[in-house]
Amino acid sequence: MDLIAKYLKNKFAIAFVLFLIWIIFIDQNSFQYLHKLDKKISELKSKKAYYQVQIKQEKQDLKDLSNDQKLQKYAREKLLMKKKGEDIYIIEEKK
Repeated sequence: MDLIAKYLKNKFAIAFVLFLIWIIFIDQNSFQYLHKLDKKISELKSKKAYYQVQIKQEKQDLKDLSNDQKLQKYAREKLLMKKKGEDIYIIEEKK
C-alpha cells in the first residue's frame, strides 16, 4: 500500500500512466485502431489471393473457349443454350 501511495505522489509516474492510457485508448493512432487496421489488411490480402486465383482460372477458361467443342459445352452448361430440337433438363442439388 505504501508503494502505491509513493507512486501516486510522484508526478512523473502519474504522467507516465496517463500517457500510456492516452496512447492505448484515446489517441487517433491507438493500439486498438492499429489492431483493426491490421485485421483489415489481412482480410484484404486473403481477398486479393482469392481474386488472383479466380483471374487465373478465368484466363484458362477463356483460353479453352477458343476450341469450338469446348465453346459449345460451355454454352450448354453455363448459359443453358441449346441446339434446335434439343431439350434441356436442369437438375439442382440441395446444399
